[in-house]
Parts: sequence; C-alpha cells; structure tokens
Amino acid sequence: MKWAFINHMERINELLGNLEQEEMKRDYPIAWERTHAASCAQVGRLLAQKRGVDLELAALACSLHDIGRWYTGLQGDHALRGEEPVRRFLESSSLKEEDKKAVVQAVIRHSEKDKVGSPLDEIVKDADVLDCYFHGDEISKPYHLARLKEVMGELNLES
Repeated sequence: MKWAFINHMERINELLGNLEQEEMKRDYPIAWERTHAASCAQVGRLLAQKRGVDLELAALACSLHDIGRWYTGLQGDHALRGEEPVRRFLESSSLKEEDKKAVVQAVIRHSEKDKVGSPLDEIVKDADVLDCYFHGDEISKPYHLARLKEVMGELNLES
C-alpha cells in the first residue's frame, strides 16, 4: 500500500469537508468533488501504468486537478484558478520540486483538452474525460469526444 497517497487523500477529504461548510453557490456538489478526485486518481494510476509514468505522481495530479473549482465553486476558469491552491497543498509535501511543478502544470493545463502537453498533463486530461464518461456525464465537446475515443481505444474499451 502506498501510504503517501492515502495521506494525500486524507488531506483532500479534510479540505473538501472544510469547504463544504462554507456557504457558496457551487456548480458541482462537494460529494461529486470527493468522488471525482478519488476515481480520477485510480484512472490516472491505470493510465500511468500503461504509459510508463510514475503512478503515485499521476494519482496525485489527477486527484487535485479540480482544486480551483473546490475553492471557487465555479467551473469557469477553474484550471487556472487551481494554481495557487495546488501550490499551497503541495508546500508540505515531500515531493521533489520538479514533481511539484509537474503537478501544478498538470492542474493548470487539464482543461486544455484540445492541446497536447507533457505525459502527466495528458494522463490528467484523459483520466478526467474517462472518469466523467464512466460516471454518466455526456461528453459532447468535439475535442473531448476525440480524446475519449482515443483513450478508450488505447484501453481496448468500446464506447
């Protein structure tokens, strides 16, 4: 068992619990944020295994990718708004600085589904689309559909 990631998830759940207490309009309920963070982490770990990327780093980046929305409650510009919160979250982490930077970059870029980024960026984007699809979200944007089709093919799954 990788306890470092379990400790990160414990901190994420504590953070989401604190944010749930705040009175604000949210585009997505905190229950979804918890579910999506955890399941995206697992999808990210699977994609990382297949693509030869560090599994724990991928799981962490995937679990934190929507942190901007956690704080603002809003979908709009949430990837960019995640930069400062994810930096704060990672401050106390024992990750190497280059890995912290990679996670921050993946969070900032995860909404750029029409662009190709680093291997970690791509895992976060693909895990996000795949996880939403498997939770029954309608994938309708052309570049999201293209990404979903490609990752489903990579995993030998039918859509």
